[in-house]
Amino acid sequence: MADEVRSTNNSVEPSSFPDDAGADYFIREYRTAVNPARRDLLENKPPLLLLSTSAESPESHTHRVLEALRWALGPEYKRVPHTVLYAEGDVPLLTVQAGAGLEFDIPRRSTPDRFPNFWLMADVVAQIQESRPGGGLGARKLRDHVYRQRAERGGLPGLLWHMGGTDTAPIGGAYGFFVGLVWHSLTRTLPRWIWARRQNRRLVRSKRSGWLGKHLNATAGGAPVFELLDQVGARQAPRLSLEPSHPRHKEGLAALELLLMRALLEDLRKPAVGRLLPKRRRRVARPVLLVEIPPEGAPGADAAERFLRAFHTLNTGLEGPGPLVIAVGRPSGSLQADLGVERTNLRRASSLLHSSNPRPVVVPLEDEPFERPGLQIPPVQPRKFTMGWRAVTAVELTALAAVLVGGATVPSFWERTPDTHCVGGDHPVAAGSQTKRVEVKPKEWYQAARNRIDKQNKDAEKYAKDRAVRTVVLFESTPPTSAEDTIFDGAIPELRGVAMWQQRLIEDAASDASRVPLRVEVRQAGAGFREAVRAVRSLIRDVKQENSEEAYEQIVGVLGFAQSTKETQEAVKELGGIGMPMVGTTATADEMQQSDSFWPFTPANSTEAGIEAAFAAHSPLVAKPGKTDPHAPVECVPAGHAVIVRTPDDLYSESLAERFQQAFTGGETVISFRQDSQPFATQAGTQKATTADQLVGQVCQALKAEPDTAVYWTARAKDFTAFVRAMDTNGTCIENDLTVLGGNELTNVALTGQYADKDWLRLYHSAHRLPEGDSRASAKTKNFVRQYNGQYPQDPWRQDGHSAVSYDAFHVLSRAVDNAGSTVRRESVLTALRNNITFDGATGFVSYSEFSSGPPKRKTLVILRQSAGEPEAVVACGDYRQNAGKKEQDPACRP
Repeated sequence: MADEVRSTNNSVEPSSFPDDAGADYFIREYRTAVNPARRDLLENKPPLLLLSTSAESPESHTHRVLEALRWALGPEYKRVPHTVLYAEGDVPLLTVQAGAGLEFDIPRRSTPDRFPNFWLMADVVAQIQESRPGGGLGARKLRDHVYRQRAERGGLPGLLWHMGGTDTAPIGGAYGFFVGLVWHSLTRTLPRWIWARRQNRRLVRSKRSGWLGKHLNATAGGAPVFELLDQVGARQAPRLSLEPSHPRHKEGLAALELLLMRALLEDLRKPAVGRLLPKRRRRVARPVLLVEIPPEGAPGADAAERFLRAFHTLNTGLEGPGPLVIAVGRPSGSLQADLGVERTNLRRASSLLHSSNPRPVVVPLEDEPFERPGLQIPPVQPRKFTMGWRAVTAVELTALAAVLVGGATVPSFWERTPDTHCVGGDHPVAAGSQTKRVEVKPKEWYQAARNRIDKQNKDAEKYAKDRAVRTVVLFESTPPTSAEDTIFDGAIPELRGVAMWQQRLIEDAASDASRVPLRVEVRQAGAGFREAVRAVRSLIRDVKQENSEEAYEQIVGVLGFAQSTKETQEAVKELGGIGMPMVGTTATADEMQQSDSFWPFTPANSTEAGIEAAFAAHSPLVAKPGKTDPHAPVECVPAGHAVIVRTPDDLYSESLAERFQQAFTGGETVISFRQDSQPFATQAGTQKATTADQLVGQVCQALKAEPDTAVYWTARAKDFTAFVRAMDTNGTCIENDLTVLGGNELTNVALTGQYADKDWLRLYHSAHRLPEGDSRASAKTKNFVRQYNGQYPQDPWRQDGHSAVSYDAFHVLSRAVDNAGSTVRRESVLTALRNNITFDGATGFVSYSEFSSGPPKRKTLVILRQSAGEPEAVVACGDYRQNAGKKEQDPACRP
């Protein structure tokens, strides 16, 4: 309770946050990370943040920061579930303090997170700490003790326990026999037995939620839960009996801290932010844990660092967002090494608060700002409820009763037939006029796009006599050498989109003096961007040696990185190190967010996977087997099972697959597929395929076991083509059609007619703009498509989003350059990017969050059904036009 006492002492005059560099950004993003405008953002997993004070600073500096952060969460009463963990010397396990603090003094008319896992483990750990070496309670006594503690906390177990009477002197005679044998059996023994079996099923045997069995490496058919916990006690009790300074004693405490932390995170990992039940609507803010780190060797330092190590160990591996943990004080060098922290500043840390990047970061705080007035953090204002959840429940039950009474008189009310119309139509890809591949001319088209950009560069340079002209770098993969290279790479449409915006920019500059004409320098990053790091390091050297007499050769930004790979991820990180403004194109992995100077343009994989998982689970897209009448329409059902095909060591594929697996509510089979000869490891429960024929056999096996199976494809398009051809050749399980749902990676090749003759393939894939003929498309989108089709009439990618994405991404960067002021320096361009750039573009309405370098808010994402004619948008999410209302969105857009 130390945190409540200290908070009360400072509630009259709130502490101020030190006015260090970047403090404005941090305060803003701290408040929105705790209380986001959109509740779905509570699903993000912010990193562990360490605010480090200097070695010479007094203890008051740490307390000032902690109190400023705490005051924002509720000056008079808790507006957000939170607690401050002061590492006192007599509190060895701070997780106990954390769980108790989060349950204490909950926000008004709110419902606390239930902590069934935490309190059970807290009771077990307390008993282990009291045990003597070799003298454990045993599984049965441990169970009885923990159940008694559970009964003392109330609820049905407490009611039944107290109905059983007191534990005083035994009652004699027949009445005493009845009480002991019958009444105690009904009120204590039987409820305790049922409770223990439920805990065993929930914590150990359940495949989905059996976290304790996984944590202790126990199999589903292994020992019961209290035998496992008694074994934990038997192992740790001898260590805990040693002197507190002994390394083995600390090892025992670390094991117990890890167990407690796992239980607490399991209770907090899934915020119930939706659905109908009133209690589910009460999580409107993120729980916060603020931790004091005393200097190394001071009382409580071991406890604080043990807590942070346990949190880091579990936070990186568990699903779900968990709490926001901010530690303030003097972290030791060994702690920072163990956590693998990234050293950064307040501004960079503020942007990370909104990302799902579990890597810890440390921000050194200078002493000088503590010597002058600081910045107060205004209290957050989470949503308030006018009625308690019990009152809302009563209203809803009354309304439900009225509906049930009324519905009882209308039989059709209960006889709602599920929709079996196949979403996007019941015809496969080949059913129509397009039955052959589109001719492509890779070398000719690529060179024509490069020639157009070179010519426009010279047009831009002509303006250098009168105004500022600058250069941007576009990173692209190696030029294609064959048709196969072209269909698997979006470089040509991306170059064409860049050239179209550059032409528009130069034409506007003729009459608008505020526009800054831009040259485009195309740099190659290798096949599949495998040479991205080398290309970026070359650019960094050029920038550092930039002394050209021609001002227009000064580089003010970077475009591109069309693929999410480990190489492009590292490239973004290195460019961020020199503060280079970057606007991405179609690199969608969340893990690409390695720098606050990188602005992705397309929705992240976490967003896309959530939409696609909801679409697959609730939309009829899988053809029902057993059709006998060839003239009858095909009937479809939602996917009850998914075969997730992923490529190991591929950042895009692994990221998308993992997030789909987390979001999909049906069953799943995961197959790691890679065709090269290099060996690769697979995760537990994951199948492995190294040839297309082997993959076909595994998919067919899943289809036979679960006919409502859809294939979710996250591997690259070249591998997909090999799979489709092998499936067509083998023909073992295509009699009822095969449904495939994939990402934008499949768009390039699908639109070239590679699968046009496959009459068994039902193909859905994502894109980043609506087709021209879609009635929902904005006037800007339709106008862009008309211009593109007019300039490139033979383009097979007319309905692809790559050109529109690069067109709009270049628009974003050029707008920032226009707003950068007369000097047009990289620093001012970066500042302009943070200033909420908004416009209506070829891909829909574009609006970036102020100060945040994530993707645009509500960015367009479309799921296309590939047909023999033009592709059809079966799902359209986001602001595909300005003011696209939420009511117009498909249900899949709100997973």
